[in-house]
Amino acid sequence: MSPDRRIRFGALLRQANNRWPAIAESARICDDLGFDSIYFIDHLLALPDPSSDILESWTTMTACATMTKRVRMGGNVLCNSFRSPALLAKMAATLDQISGGRFELGIGAGWHEPEYHAYGFDFPSPGVRIDQLAEAIQIIKRLWAGEQFDFAGKHYRLKGAICRPRPLQSPRPPIMIGGAGEKKMLRLVAQEADIWNASAGNYAQLDHKITVLREHCRTVGRDFTDLELSLQDLVVIAPTDAALQAPLEDARKRLAFFGDVDKIATIGTPERCIETLRRKVAQGITYFICLFTDGGQPETVRLFGERVLPAFR
Repeated sequence: MSPDRRIRFGALLRQANNRWPAIAESARICDDLGFDSIYFIDHLLALPDPSSDILESWTTMTACATMTKRVRMGGNVLCNSFRSPALLAKMAATLDQISGGRFELGIGAGWHEPEYHAYGFDFPSPGVRIDQLAEAIQIIKRLWAGEQFDFAGKHYRLKGAICRPRPLQSPRPPIMIGGAGEKKMLRLVAQEADIWNASAGNYAQLDHKITVLREHCRTVGRDFTDLELSLQDLVVIAPTDAALQAPLEDARKRLAFFGDVDKIATIGTPERCIETLRRKVAQGITYFICLFTDGGQPETVRLFGERVLPAFR
């Protein structure tokens, strides 16, 4: 990582079983307390229980853009399969204009097969989905440049495509790619991303994944230190050890699909969370997308913002 890169923090405000008033309040708290960004999950079915409520990500994000002034925003991460890349580029440019230049494009190839079937999307092989993502990023970058062009790829075709107005940010909004497949996905990150995002489930192999990514950067001629490394970090925080026990037990039960919560998450009182985060910074992470295990409830976001963020400012 670049030696002078600032440590950044985003709050992942999960829309599953999280009512709009709470999301809106948490977004305002993040804006007030110095979080760098707010992020939203891009799932159409709630996980792990698909019968639970979940708000659509882009609509929620846009609403939050109108009630905040400083905090940046994006999807962690948007599923490329859910929107045509040309339409996504137009949506992103519009949101960047509305938000005053605060949009970050977090995007991935998609993975949760049940929601593809539930909403009528084709679910090709992982290799095809990554190839589609690679073409999509090319299209998005070209559309954001504001010039008219044609595109004839294997998966997408455009004729006379143009995106006006362009995004407000210059030269364009940053692109975060989420994924950790070692042969194709991390190579795509090395080629195209400004930010790499490792999911919470990849944390156990983080050092190895960074080594692989560094090698891909060398192969494609990319300066590895130009790439920002981010982590979707599970966070279980409480003001006291006694108050921590119930949320920790809940996280162990509900979020076991990520792996061993005790080994991968940032857990504890604010002071202990600071210690754990510093260890993760030493591994190379400079951008934490905090997946609070209660979904980012206002009191939890406020505790982290008031007691943890100041240690990194």
